[in-house]
Amino acid sequence: MPEFTRTQAEALLPKVQPLLEDLRRRMETYRKRPSDPLVREIEALLREIGELGVEVKDPDQGLIDFRGRYRGRTVYLCWKLGEGSRIAFWHDLDAGFAGRKIIED
Repeated sequence: MPEFTRTQAEALLPKVQPLLEDLRRRMETYRKRPSDPLVREIEALLREIGELGVEVKDPDQGLIDFRGRYRGRTVYLCWKLGEGSRIAFWHDLDAGFAGRKIIED
């Protein structure tokens, strides 16, 4: 996975956000009416997001991580749908969402 600066990750949000919204809609539809074509569409969206270097952690929340650096350490820059156009949180690679901390500029 590539490493992103906060600025680089935020620049990808306008591209990633509609993909996440589409992913979430398709997953909701799949839960109501499972089908092989929907599975392929979901897998294609996950691949497309992954090819951007973004890790989808929770498709239902639209939760994603960008591997990056913060204060000299490799961390995840963490964002989810509804959090606006800035990435405001980070966490250690093994901490997960519960370990999110505010990015201090």
